[in-house]
Parts: sequence; structure tokens; C-alpha cells
Amino acid sequence: MKYEPLAQKDVFQSMVAARPMHRKEYGKLATHLRADLLEAQRALKATKQSLIVTIGGLDGAGKGEVIQLLTEWMDPRDLDTYSFWDMPTDTEDRPYHWRYWQSLPKRGRIAIWFGGMYTDPIEREVNGARESGWLAEVSREICFFEEMLRKDGTFQAKIWMHLTKTAQHRRLKGLYENPQQHWRAMDNDWKNHNLHDQFTAAAGELIHHTDTHCAPWNIVDASDRKWRNVTVGRLMHTAIKAAIEPCLAIETKKITRTEVHQKKIHYLADVKLDQRMEKNSYEQALITWQGKLHRLFWEAYDRNISTVLAFEGWDAAGKGSAIKRVTAAIDARLYRIVCVGIPTTEANNYHYLWRFWQPLPRAGRITIFDRSWYGRVLVERIEQLASKEEWTRAYAEIKEFEKHLVDHDTVICKFWLHISREKQMERFKNRLKTPYKRHKITEEDWRNREKWTQYESAVNDMIHHTNTPYAPWTIVAGNNKKFARIQILQSICSKLETALGGESGDH
Repeated sequence: MKYEPLAQKDVFQSMVAARPMHRKEYGKLATHLRADLLEAQRALKATKQSLIVTIGGLDGAGKGEVIQLLTEWMDPRDLDTYSFWDMPTDTEDRPYHWRYWQSLPKRGRIAIWFGGMYTDPIEREVNGARESGWLAEVSREICFFEEMLRKDGTFQAKIWMHLTKTAQHRRLKGLYENPQQHWRAMDNDWKNHNLHDQFTAAAGELIHHTDTHCAPWNIVDASDRKWRNVTVGRLMHTAIKAAIEPCLAIETKKITRTEVHQKKIHYLADVKLDQRMEKNSYEQALITWQGKLHRLFWEAYDRNISTVLAFEGWDAAGKGSAIKRVTAAIDARLYRIVCVGIPTTEANNYHYLWRFWQPLPRAGRITIFDRSWYGRVLVERIEQLASKEEWTRAYAEIKEFEKHLVDHDTVICKFWLHISREKQMERFKNRLKTPYKRHKITEEDWRNREKWTQYESAVNDMIHHTNTPYAPWTIVAGNNKKFARIQILQSICSKLETALGGESGDH
């Protein structure tokens, strides 16, 4: 299939005019189409691919009718439908894209998105609730999201059902005058009809900017119901077949990513591991900084500022004990600790970032990750659990993920707890001598230690490619645990103070 980009000035010029269809012809085509769709749906279920079908369009084009028809033609047990107009009350408490990560289809399944990621931008453009250049940024985010999912095996089919202003008026009038369909022509539909030109212009611009090789748009003339239904059904069948046989799908562009073959910067080598803090100084500093952190977290709660803390580091570097000193300063009602290990069977049904979107904190709350999404470029890279193409492109995906959090007023603190190889061995031996600490030493710890040099290189790459102004890394000098804990507390306080505008009050 050759990808043909839509016309820049008017994307609707590519729309094929609807052909009136006789009832018998429609019935015959629909019968065969249903069989084809069911067969393709069963074949998709046996694969590791999935499909998102976005159905958008102008009011009166029949989006709801078409979605209802597709659920009748196909097996609804393997088909999920999502609309984004009536979201749970806590949705607004989380980054905007959180709602879409909750609506991803499992591998082998299909999700139909009613309007998908496109309804809100179009309405904002028409209503003028926007800043200069915002639509270009929204388009970039959408394209990145769709291409990222496509690389992971989730295909996209995007269908826009269009009506001319005359056809829209005729459709709404017909619904309004039909006693059984009267409820479908709502007051807001008539209001939007008066803004038909504005909606068409806004939709055309967004469609043009998001019409890509990996997720092309299909414009359907919705003026004739039978033609519309058959056309959408055929597009759905084509999309499922493309997901079943990726080698036959449209060739996709590569996600822009930073190559790792650059001049190496040895971040870890520059850390002064001999920094220490004596017991008396530590105890006083701990009281001071925990008290300050407690006040800052309550101030952030009052102002709906969320916090995400990500702890990475060598085995025995002191992540657990550092987290304890942080949580000792937080009201237990405000935080959640997520211990990240091997992904579950459920998590493997989705993109690797899916399981990190799930536990993101509500507005004003805190989520603490004991190990994080950086496993993709560390353990999965070293143990070859991810291909080079997968972990290399993960740098850009992670930065985009973290940008969504920051754009939603979430403070991100990322820590790498660094220790020397000699200090790690010392702590390993001490754990073996202490009965209640022996469980902390596993065969995996010893195996990871043998790959110290590989991990060191991976960590340096990780910091180099993901140390951004909005989510910088803090490399913690961890040979002395007391010094490390205070460094971490100070760093979190500093980030919170900045987010609060440099002011904090007692709660």
C-alpha cells in the first residue's frame, strides 16, 4: 500500500463522493463484510499486535451509529470502545495523556476511540482557547505517541467522517423531524452547525499535521449512511489485516532518536565518593531536612502539585534506606511506593511504559518508584531483554513521558545512588553476616556485579541522553549512607521550593 499524503490546503479534497447504495446491494456487501471482519478479528487475536481505530467527524456524521454497527458486526468480547467526554473525576488530576494510556488495547485486541486525541484540540481551536503555536505542539505530541505505539506493535486506523454544511443541515433536520431520532439532534449540534466552516478548518489543519506514514487519515463522505457504513467497515478490515501482517503494512518512518555512539561522558567517574557526614551532624541535619520536606509536601498538596520520585542505583547502594528517610517526612495519606520488578503477564500485553502511567499520583500526591522506567535502558539492555532498536529509541520515549508529567505540574526527582565496587562488596559481605539482611542478597545481585562495567557504561549513556532541564538527574555520592540520605532530602526540597515559587509556609 503506497502512502499518499493529504492535500495541504484542503485535506477534504481527497474525499471520494458517496454513491447512493440500494438496500439489496448494501445487504449483500454488509453480509460479506461481517464475515471478513470476524475472520480478521480472530486472526488478530492470535498475534502480538493490537489496533486502535479512531473515529472522528462532524456532528451529524453518524460517529455513534457507525461505532454501534461495528460492535454488532464484530465480536464485542475482543473489542473495547472508549469515549473521552465523560471521564472519571480523578482523570483531571493526572497528566492529560493518562486517559489514553488507560484505554490502550491489549495485544491481540482492538480499541475504538470515539474522537480519540483529536476532539479536544479541534474544539479548543474553534473556541479560541489556545496559545500561539499550541496546535503545532499538540500535533507533534500526537504523532510521537502514535508512532511510538506503532513501533511497539499497536497499529492505528484514523477515520474522519465528513459532511458539507448543506449535508450536515439536511442530516440534523432529518433527525430532528423524526420522532424516534429526535434526541440525536441536540442543541449543541445545531450550535456547532453554525460554526461548520470553523470546525472544518480546524479539523483540516489538525488532520493535515497528523497525517503520517504510520497513522494516515481516511476521509469518508458520510452523506449516505449505507455508503458510509460499508466504507468504514472496509477501512476497518484493511487496518486489521495490516496489523496481522506487519510486513504488508505501510512502511513507517523511524522515530527521531539520539544515537548513543557519541563521545562518552563519564558522569559516574566525577562523583566524589569520599564525602562523609558524621553521626552528630547527620542526626541534626535529618531532623531539619525532614521537617522542611514535610512542610513542602503539604504546601504542594494544597496547590495540587504532584511529585514523582524515581530511585535507581547499584545493588546495595542504599535505595531502600534512603526511601525510608523520605517517607518518614511525608503523611502516609499522601504517598505511594511502587517497587518495580519483572513485568507481569498483564504488563507485557502493553507498551513498556504502560505500567508506569498506571500508578501516577493524583494532584498533590506523591508516587515513589523503587526502580523505574529506566530499566528499559539498563537491565533490559544489558540482559538483552530489549533489542538495540527498542532500548535506543526508549531515550526519546522516556523524555516525552517525563515532559507530559512536568507539563501537568508534576515535580520529578530522579536519583542514581552511586557507590564504588569495593563498597558494594563490603555491603554484600555485611548482609551475609546479618541474619535479618541475608534475604537482600540474591544470585542476581552477584550476577549483576560481574557485569559492573557494562552497567557503568549503560548508566553513563542513560544520564547523558535523559538529563533534561525539566527532569535532571541527581547523582548521589552513596559510599556514606548518612551523606547520601541528606543529599537526597536536600535535592527534593530544592525541587519543591522551585515548583512552589521559592516560597513555602507551615501547614
